[in-house]
Formats: sequence, C-alpha cells, structure tokens
Amino acid sequence: MSSQRYTPEFKDEAVKQVVERGYSVAEVSERLGISAHSLYKWINAVKPDKSEAQAKELLEAKSEVLKLRAQLRRAEEERDNLKKGGKVLCQKPRVKYHFINEHRTQYSVLVMCRLLDVARAGFYQWLHKPLSDRAIEDLRLLELIRASYAASSGVYGSPRIFLDLREIGEECGKHRVAKIMRNHKIKAIRGYKAPRNIAGRPSIIAPNHLNREFTVAQPDQVWVTDITYLRTWQGWLYLAVVVDLFSRKVVGWSMKPSLEKGIVLDALLMAVWRRRPKIRVLVHSDQGSQYSSDAWQRFCKAHNLQPSMSRRGNCWDNAVAESFFSSLKKERIKKRIYKTRDMARADVFDYIEMFYNQKRRHSHLNGVSPEAFEAASKMQR
Repeated sequence: MSSQRYTPEFKDEAVKQVVERGYSVAEVSERLGISAHSLYKWINAVKPDKSEAQAKELLEAKSEVLKLRAQLRRAEEERDNLKKGGKVLCQKPRVKYHFINEHRTQYSVLVMCRLLDVARAGFYQWLHKPLSDRAIEDLRLLELIRASYAASSGVYGSPRIFLDLREIGEECGKHRVAKIMRNHKIKAIRGYKAPRNIAGRPSIIAPNHLNREFTVAQPDQVWVTDITYLRTWQGWLYLAVVVDLFSRKVVGWSMKPSLEKGIVLDALLMAVWRRRPKIRVLVHSDQGSQYSSDAWQRFCKAHNLQPSMSRRGNCWDNAVAESFFSSLKKERIKKRIYKTRDMARADVFDYIEMFYNQKRRHSHLNGVSPEAFEAASKMQR
C-alpha cells in the first residue's frame, strides 16, 4: 500500500501510538496494516517538530527557575534586611537614611528604601546634606549649653541654663534646651535627698516670730541662720551661715572644727558688719544649744536683733537655711570627703562668695543671682 493513500491525520495518529502511547513499531504496523518502513519514515518526519517543542519547554523551565531563584534571593535579602533594620522601622526618616547608608554595600538601596518605607530620592538628597537646619542649630546651642553647665560646675539643670541662654540673647525655648540636654545626657549633679517633715514643740526661749513667712519686702528685715557639718579626713568641719530672706544672699558665715557657740556668733557678727542694718532685724534659728545660749541672747540684744526660733525637730520652720545647705551639698560637696579642713574651707568659700552670691540663679528670685537681685532692687528704690 502506497503511503500516498494515508491522510496526514492518519499518519499523526499512527506516530502517536509509538511516540506517546508506547507501542512498538512492529505492533502498530501489524495492527494498522502498514509497513514498518513507512511508520519509521513518518516518525522521523515529526521528530524535528518534537525536538523544537521540547527545546521550547526546556527554555521556559529554565526561565521559570531563574525567576524563582531571583524571588528567593530577594526574599532572603528582605529577611536579612528586616533582621538588621527592625529597630529603625518606626524611627524618623533620617535615622532610616543613616541605616541605609551603613548597609548599602550589603543590600540594594532600592530594597531597603521599600522595606523602610522611605523615598530613594530622599535618601540621595540626605547624602548631600545629612543634618537638617534644626539639627545644625541644636549643635550650636549644645556648645552654649555645655559652656553654661561647666560654668556652674555641673549644678545647673535646664531651667537655669535656659535663663543663661536668654541672657546672652538666644531665643530658643526652655523645652528645646531640656530636650538637647536629655539627648546628650547632661543633667544637674545631685547628692542628697530632701529632709523629712518632722513635727516638734515650740521653743520656750524665743517664740516663732517668723512663722514660715519667708517672703519679705526689703533687705535686712529678716535673717535666718543654721549650722551644718562637712566631712574631712581630719574630722568634722562645721559651717554656720546667715541668710537674708529678701535676696537669699548669704550675708554671714563661719567655719570651725567644733560646735562651740563662737561659730554662730562669728557668722552673725559678719552679717552685722557687712550689712550694718538701720532697723531691728528678726534673726530666726532652730533650737540648737548655740542659739539658746546666754551669749547669743546678749549679742542679739546688743546689736538690735530680735531672736526667733523654730519648733523643735521641724526643719520646715527654717526651710530657707536648710535649702541653702541642700544646694551646697548637692551642687558642690556631692558626698565628698575632703582631705583637710583647709581644702573644705576653700571650696565652701568659693561656692558662697564666688558662685552662690554672685552668679547662681535662684528660682525664688525669678532666675537671677542674689547679688543681681539686690542691685536691681536698689535701682527701683
């Protein structure tokens, strides 16, 4: 039978019996009544088409594999990126830009920008100007803040440093100063806790004429006095001070190695010599034995001073003097033990006369020093 008698459809079906269904050439030729030679000829005729189809399928498979490998590589890169950049996901854009710049040699900038939800154009703009105008201004203010902090020997917090900056013409806000100090861990150095409130009995030697009226209208109207102690390797050094309630200025002081009554008399004598009051001054103290002595009473009477005493064990009745001692110990002494009494005397003298009276900004005086407050009050009178 000539092959010309078979239609193309018949030939295709015969070839499929061998190629797709797995029958042998002999079986198919015998069953269809065709020669094996003709069947082989038909099979060889369709092989090129099959090879081309297989090549196309192989190419598509390779393309799909490459695509899947690229997706896997991208997923792994995003996973590793998230592991390292998880802490900056909720940060400001500039923090994210800094992270991207640090890891741009390891990961794609495009991927990191997409994961961190920032614009790639913004990142490249940041590269040319890493600091904003506000950040540059904060760095300038930081230098002024550090200068003020150093000038106060580390005892000024943000409220007083803010007043220092305003005094030299800076227009920044107090919250901005506080934020800059907080970000750079600049804070006032403190050493002691506030005293506890203890109730006590009134004095039988002198009544409490002050009665916690700590605000007065003119200088040399009310003085408060008290004693504290300082630690040295040579033993205790005791400090007595006299503070004018009008300006909170320390107008008299004395330091001695013992608590004999001369320490309070010398401090009060210094106040009398320096101030030379023209009216009778109320002198308020606690009920210590030095202030209850006959010598103290005689001294007050001789110099036109009126004694007043707190209730026993109640430090709040003499809060202004206690407040000064608290500031001294927090801002200058800071739980230190001096090597010698002379070193302690020199340091306390520097704090009282060179810093506290002259420069230290006092919250009760609207942020000015006692000396400046008295000078301003003289100009107004």
